[in-house]
Amino acid sequence: MITPFNGRLPLAIIIITTAISIGVGFASLSSGIYGIFQSFFYIPIILACIFYLRRGLVFSTILAAFYFFLFISFAGPEYLPDGMIQVLLFISIAFVVTMLSEKSKGVERSLEKMNEELVQTNTALLDMNDQLARTEDKMLSQLNVLLTTEQALRDEIERKTDFVTIASHELRTPLQPALGYLSLITSDPEGFGLSDDVVVMLTSCLKYIDQQRKIIDRMLELSLVGSGKIVPVCESIHLHEFIEGIIIGSIGGSEAQVKNEIPPDVIISGDRSLLNQVFAGLISNAIRFSNPPRIVTLEYQREATGHAIRVIDNGIGIDASVQKKIFEPFHIADLENLSRNYDRLGLGLPIAMRYVELHGGDITLVSTPGQGSAPLPSLSRITIPEVKGREIRVLSDQYTGII
Repeated sequence: MITPFNGRLPLAIIIITTAISIGVGFASLSSGIYGIFQSFFYIPIILACIFYLRRGLVFSTILAAFYFFLFISFAGPEYLPDGMIQVLLFISIAFVVTMLSEKSKGVERSLEKMNEELVQTNTALLDMNDQLARTEDKMLSQLNVLLTTEQALRDEIERKTDFVTIASHELRTPLQPALGYLSLITSDPEGFGLSDDVVVMLTSCLKYIDQQRKIIDRMLELSLVGSGKIVPVCESIHLHEFIEGIIIGSIGGSEAQVKNEIPPDVIISGDRSLLNQVFAGLISNAIRFSNPPRIVTLEYQREATGHAIRVIDNGIGIDASVQKKIFEPFHIADLENLSRNYDRLGLGLPIAMRYVELHGGDITLVSTPGQGSAPLPSLSRITIPEVKGREIRVLSDQYTGII
């Protein structure tokens, strides 16, 4: 951020660099060297214009005049044209730097004004939400007014969804070049002449920028699902092979043991990409939040209405008072627990719910805190009707840690 500084540090830097420039000038001119020392005068001139804008420009003009007097005093009148040209260069550069600094300041003010407008808009939206909530309570007994309010609420939700989509996209866009450049720099620290400390700092920056990108991606994903812009493309899926591939990708470097006991002849109908995210979230969550020893078992049972798949583990379970809220975006079951170790945003399960709803199904949860699959398993049921009228039901032990 380029602004005029009133502190002592910029002034001290300018004084020091000016003194050095003058000292080098005297030494060079005394030795009969006329073509080197003027480069040192650029430093205080540029710094003064950056830190003090137009006052710096005045200082630069005075310093350029002093340079001209010093140069002519030692070199003689025959070097007058050279001295004038150098003075003009000093003043021109000072003028350009001053204009750029002032323009940057103007851009900064514009950004601050835009930020204030966004804050005001956000406050207005919050006020609108409060007003809508109060209005809804008053209109419950009036059917005609309720229908009108319902449509207004749909429009408001759509506007907010569009806002989240646009905001997430705009937040994500500037992160891409930062990720690219940081990845390039940290991949070849020696080539860029970076010290170990700098590499550690840049790697840390890269890590947190990538984490921020993932959070924005999750928000964008949720808004896209809610806006109806995602349409599932159903196909026949061999469930055993499908789950086996997900298990391989979910285990990673963990010490968990995952047993796939789904028969190899089970075939379901659904969108492979969307269901991959649903089951990957369930299995990864079961692994991550199980108590040692981490043993996760996937069992299958054919029912009259479709298929039932159990994801069984020995997780920590979920309290009955929050089981309904866990499907709400940004809800974290143990939010008030200051000692929680789980870094998540509370979007994984709501997104999974949206994907299942796109297939015409739903998710229900039954869980007991402190108990995993034995003696009383926590069950989460996903129903996905198939083309033939069957359904898929995935029963998972708990979702406390879904991110």
